[in-house]
This record gives sequence, structure tokens and C-alpha cells, in this order.
Amino acid sequence: MNKLLPLVALSILLAGCQTTPKPVAAPAPATPMAAVDPFWPSDGVFQAKGETSGWSGFRAKNVERRTLFAQRAAQDQGGIVFVGDSITEGWNTLEQDFAGLPLKVVNRGIGGDTTPNLLYRLQADVLDLHPRALVVLIGTNDLGQHTSPADIADNLRVLHARIRTAYPQIPIAWCLVMPRKGEDTYPERIHELNALVMKLVASDPAVTVCDTFTPLALPDGTSKAEDFNPDHLHLNPAGYAVWRSVLYPLLSGWNLGAK
Repeated sequence: MNKLLPLVALSILLAGCQTTPKPVAAPAPATPMAAVDPFWPSDGVFQAKGETSGWSGFRAKNVERRTLFAQRAAQDQGGIVFVGDSITEGWNTLEQDFAGLPLKVVNRGIGGDTTPNLLYRLQADVLDLHPRALVVLIGTNDLGQHTSPADIADNLRVLHARIRTAYPQIPIAWCLVMPRKGEDTYPERIHELNALVMKLVASDPAVTVCDTFTPLALPDGTSKAEDFNPDHLHLNPAGYAVWRSVLYPLLSGWNLGAK
């Protein structure tokens, strides 16, 4: 037997032991939610009563709309700001419907929005625009999340206080929650919430309640089919015409001459 063979085998074995192992890449750290969605509390906690929308598409819609709002912030200064949920967002003819006013109108509605998220975004999306006037419609999605009318009204009280701290005298058209289907006690809860809204703003002479319930409701408190989409929640063009018919006289009566 060749006496060199064991030595050769040992050399090969030692050489293999000295081979530098290939580095193993560490798993990429998870991207923080705040980096993905800058329009949401980092801990997911809203300082308000009730919940944000249970609609699965709300987070994406919120990012989409608030990104657009940030891009338009400079050009949307000093107008009449409409703030609310999908009923406001969906007013696609808003600018032409109010073209006769001396000020531009600004749409800050987000589909699915509730009062907790509106409070969270109020400063950036509304107050930082230095509005000359406001149109507010919010609350139906809170009812959809089964937040009580009393808790919704508490959030609205905070909303009103923050607006008045920033702008003590600008006029506000506060729109009543519109009717919807008769299921899930909506007529009773909408009636209760609207009564609380009217009580909330009664002491503020610069707030005008815009009755966006009565002309859109049937005697039983449900929504008129001719003014709503088949879901009986979102307005169709006829419904927006009704809203304009009750709102335009209020806004034109404010005499907000362009500065």
C-alpha cells in the first residue's frame, strides 16, 4: 500500500475544514407600519370614542386620499372646505355646483371615514388649509360601527372645540346625518344623533344646521329611493341636487367676499 495515501487524505480533510463558510444573509427587518402608512397612529390608537371603519379597504382609501390632500395643500388654501366621508368624497360635481360662490370649494371627504379618524386628520387636512368656512357631514359610518349616538356626539364636541380654537369665527354649515335603510335601527339612531348635533351647535351663532335629513327621508325615516344608489346610503345625482338645494342658500348668504 502506498504510504502517502493517508497523508494525502488528511491534507484534503484539513483543507476542507479551513474553507471559509459562505455568509448567510440576515432576514430583512420588518418595515414599521408608520413607514408604510404615515397617516395612521404608530400604535394604532385613536384618542376618541368608537372605532375607525370596519371596511377592509379603508386603510388604502385613507392613504390614497390623504396623499392627494397633502399634494394639493398649497393650492387648496383659503377656501370653503367640505369635510366628511364617502358622501362628501363622492360629490364629483362639487366645484361646478358651487361655481357661483366667491371662494373655491375644497373636498376633504374620505370614503368610510368615522369621527375618530376625522379628529386625527383634522389639523393637516382641514385646519392647516386656513379655511374661510366649513361644511361638515360625518357620523353615518360611526353608526355603522355601532358607536352610540352619545359617543359620536362627544367626538363631535371635540371636533367643534378644535375648530373654534383655531378659527373662532368662521361660519360652519353642519349637515345632519342623512337617512339610510331601515335595517339595524338606523332611523332611530340617526334621529337621536341628529338631535344631539343640533343641541351641540345651538350655542354657536356661527354654526348653521343644514337639514340634509328631512328632504331625503321618507315618513318612516328611511332614505328615498329616487335620491340614493341601490345601497340606500350613497347619494345619486338627484340626491346631490337635493343637498345643493338646501346648502347653496346658506353658503351664498355668508357673503364671503374673496380676499
